[in-house]
This record gives sequence, C-alpha cells and structure tokens, in this order.
Amino acid sequence: MTGPPSFGERFFAEKIGDFLHKYIIRDPNFSSEAQHRCYRTISDLICSGFGGVWQIAGVHGGGSPIMETIGILSSYDLEARKKIAKELAGIKD
Repeated sequence: MTGPPSFGERFFAEKIGDFLHKYIIRDPNFSSEAQHRCYRTISDLICSGFGGVWQIAGVHGGGSPIMETIGILSSYDLEARKKIAKELAGIKD
C-alpha cells in the first residue's frame, strides 16, 4: 500500500507543481526550487532525532543566550557555512 505523494513529489507534479512554484516564492532573488530545498533541509534538521538532540543541546545554563550567540558568531565564518548549507540542500547559485 502506498501513501500520499510526498511534498517533493507534489512540488514537481504536473497538475499542482506550477501552483506550488508560484506561491512558495518569498524572495524573487531565489528560485522556488531553491526555497523548497531550503525548507526541506531545515525540516529534515529540526524534525528528526538528530535535530532533537541539537535543540536540547542548545539550552545551557552558563549565561544568557544572546551572549552565547555573540561569542559563537564572533569567530564564525557565516558565509562559509551558508555555502555548505546550500550545497547540502542542493541549491545552486
């Protein structure tokens, strides 16, 4: 027995794919496929066992969350991480 088509299958389906491409757009500088891949990657990360561990690991008792963020980002190459995330999600520039 097969279930309903996945969002990925519907995204590229002939009947409704055009509607999904049209209504998923938030930023015209990024294709609907790139946005779809971004959403799917985020979903895979936060709605999984691995994502659950990281969400719990992010809670700490050693100070304010904003200071943790400032400390991490002060030595964090954000552009390199964006490039890695795009590659993992299959987003092409």
